[in-house]
Amino acid sequence: ANVALTLRLRRGTALSEGAIAGNLLLDCAGLTGLLIWTGGAMNPFTTLYLLQVVLAAILVPGRWSLAVTLGAVLSFGGLLLARPEAIHVWHSAGMFELHVRGMWLAFALTAGSVWWFVHGVTRALGRREAELATARLTAERAARSAALGTLAAGTAHELNTPLGTVAILAAELAEQLADDPPRRAQADLIRAEIRRCKDILSQMRAHAPSLDDPEPLDLAPWLDAQAARWRSRHPGCPVAVHVHPNLADVTVLGHANELAQAVVNLLDNARRAQEAAGLDAPLVLALDPSHDDDARVLLTVTDRGAGIDPGIVSRLGEPFLTTREPGQGMGLGLFLVEAAAARHGGGLSVHSRPGDTRVGFTLRKAPPA
Repeated sequence: ANVALTLRLRRGTALSEGAIAGNLLLDCAGLTGLLIWTGGAMNPFTTLYLLQVVLAAILVPGRWSLAVTLGAVLSFGGLLLARPEAIHVWHSAGMFELHVRGMWLAFALTAGSVWWFVHGVTRALGRREAELATARLTAERAARSAALGTLAAGTAHELNTPLGTVAILAAELAEQLADDPPRRAQADLIRAEIRRCKDILSQMRAHAPSLDDPEPLDLAPWLDAQAARWRSRHPGCPVAVHVHPNLADVTVLGHANELAQAVVNLLDNARRAQEAAGLDAPLVLALDPSHDDDARVLLTVTDRGAGIDPGIVSRLGEPFLTTREPGQGMGLGLFLVEAAAARHGGGLSVHSRPGDTRVGFTLRKAPPA
């Protein structure tokens, strides 16, 4: 059995937990067969049973490792029953029987203690590894977000001067074409597009990492303000705000500009999803309790589009991941949303099916004053 399992491991075949536990139980049975004919329970190699207990506690979960531990205890008991004459301690029948029971009880307590300790250490190490992996992922995302923010701020700074020059020239050109309405309209269009570019650069600067301390933010009125701002910029795409009654007075500690840009990114994605589906239903900006943690709230944007491909749902939040046509987007919207949520003690939340897609993020509530 050991040879077969070793060959499977060398071929890269994954072993089930039951197969590993079964192999360890076979080892216990084989060891018992050898010890019966080489001194029984008095053979010093009976301690090899504990090796199976330790390996089981490390390699397989609790119920399987516990089964191996019980198998080792029963195997040791089998040695006592199979060859009691091999134990030369006391010749008195009563004392001999008491000694045999004591040996079995001592082994059972030792095996149980070893299993409990090694199993506990293994679980603690597993939790520690998971925490470290999460911390590394969070640090990597924070570093990427900071790098993107720094790049955006630098780009915005460099482009601001030439755009200002073009804006001045466009204004002068518009004045010179006052008597030529068609060309004056073209000059005004250039000025409008320049203003749009400056707005985009302002949003890019908002992605730059902030060193300011977070400030208390009343979410309900703040969400109303974000919805009003969105309606003013996208009059053809209405937004409804729904706030859970228990969260009307909830407050979070955060950076308003960073969270506002996260909401804008979610609304942008939702609007494009509905436009792709040919729908004009209102978007829903909602604030609800978090299902996983009472200390957090869930902020979501709901659209009625075709939904998100299930194959990429688990990858949402990765940088440069986009479902749009080449050249139509960089795939950074949800990455920046998740980075903003992580900075505020939360994370990305996605629920998607055709006709009902809710994407948002959780935020940690501010501690009571």
